Amino acid sequence: MKRVSVGAVQHNFSDVLRAVAAGEEVQVVKRKHVVARVIPDSGSPTREFPDFVSRSRDLFGTPNGAVPSGLIVEDRSERV
Repeated sequence: MKRVSVGAVQHNFSDVLRAVAAGEEVQVVKRKHVVARVIPDSGSPTREFPDFVSRSRDLFGTPNGAVPSGLIVEDRSERV
C-alpha cells in the first residue's frame, strides 16, 4: 500500500494511476490523515478483441503471398 500526499497526487497523477493499474492501493493523505483511497477496479472484466488479421487469413488466405494491408496500399496508389 502506497501513501501519497494531496499535493503529490496533483503533480504526479499519472504515476498514481500507473500504480493503481498495476494492482496497488494508494492512500491519499492530508496532514497525516487518510482522506481518500484509490483502488484498482476489479469489477469490470478486461475486454479482449478478436484477432481480425488471423481471421481474415483463415477465411481468405493470403492472395499471391501479399498481406491485406499491402493490397490496400497498392490499390490506393493505382487510383491516383
